Order: sequence, then structure tokens, then C-alpha cells
Amino acid sequence: MQYEIGHRPEFSMLAVHLNQGESVVAESGAMVAMTDRVDIKTSARGGVWKALKRAVVGGESIFQNTFTATADGQHVKFSPPTMGDLVQYDLQGSMLLLQSRAYVASAPEVTLDTRWEGFKGFFSGNGLFLLKVEGTGPVFFSTYGAVQPIQVDGSMVVDTGHIVAFEPSLQYRVRSVGGMKSLFFSGEGLVAEFSGQGRVWMQTRRPSRLAEFLHPYRRVESSSSSD
Repeated sequence: MQYEIGHRPEFSMLAVHLNQGESVVAESGAMVAMTDRVDIKTSARGGVWKALKRAVVGGESIFQNTFTATADGQHVKFSPPTMGDLVQYDLQGSMLLLQSRAYVASAPEVTLDTRWEGFKGFFSGNGLFLLKVEGTGPVFFSTYGAVQPIQVDGSMVVDTGHIVAFEPSLQYRVRSVGGMKSLFFSGEGLVAEFSGQGRVWMQTRRPSRLAEFLHPYRRVESSSSSD
């Protein structure tokens, strides 16, 4: 399996090239185009219970699609649901932690699950769970905006809304930038203070800021009553 990422960083698209018998797994709805000698199998990978847990607490679809080439020289193209970049990370019997809805595609040997993070896990307002990907092979995840990898060697503070993924070798704690006044009035919200050695991937834009920007322009339906 070979792959490339084009149209970066605003409108990234993943192209996976497959020879006969090779497969790639993707999130439901991620496929953009494919050649005609590719079979699709839809399933709740890992079992129904694990798939339901991914959907309810991890923000992912219950079903995933497996694309398998029935001849050499085939390809499938995927894109994430939001504008932004795509990142490829090679797992080697290891694990990577993602924010909800970041997963796009992976090798069939990669499994996707959720991990309970307790009350420190409020990444981008997505709740108390992170997505856990582990196994062997490439995994592809998306960002909102461009992506900036950071090599942490000691400590680093990152706004929680900008965190996309991080390696499990890192420890972190969530705190406010300042005191209670800063939490509610500074516009900064919560940050994650990482410690140890490992990589963090952050996105240059925060989805919640887009929602705040668009809020004044929303269409408001007016109701009127007649006698």
C-alpha cells in the first residue's frame, strides 16, 4: 500500500494506492472517489459493542468501510469532513491518542477504540474520552486548519481546542491559563500542560472559535401570531 496527501493544507485529500489483495479501512463517508476494481465491505469493526462505544462517546461512526483491491493499480481517495490538513503516522505495535472525530483512515491492522480520560479530558469541548488507535501500519487523521507537530522534551502548554493528537509517552494535566477571572473573561479557556518526551500535533484553528464568529450572523426565525 502506498499513499500521498495532496491539496495541503486547506483542502487536503488522501490517495491510497492498492495492489490486488491490499486493503485500507476508512471512516464512514470519507471516500471521495475510487477505481472500479475495488470492493467495499461495511462492518462494525471490533464488534457491535465497541462500535457503539466509539459512536456514543468518541464521536465516530458505528460502521467503518474496508476497501480491498481486486486487481493491481487501484486507488481510493478520502477527505475529512472539515477544511484542513491530513497527517500520516506510522504505528509499529504502538498507540496514538486522537481527539474525537479526527480519525480518517488506517491500515486494516490498526484498531480504533476509546479511552476514558476522567475530568481532565475536555479536548475541544468533545467530552471525557479520547480515541485510541493502536496496532501496526499507517493511520491518517485530520486537523481543522494547518497542522503543527511539536516535539516535547520537558514541558509544553497548548490550548485544549488546538490539540489534535499526542503520543502516550506524554503526561498531561488540564488547567486554566490564570485564575477564575482569566478562565471566563480572557478568551483563552483551558490549556493542557504536557510533560515528558513525545510529540503533540496541534491545529492552527479551533472549531469553537468559528462557531463564535458565525453566531452573530445566524438566521433567526421570527414568529408572529394572528387573531
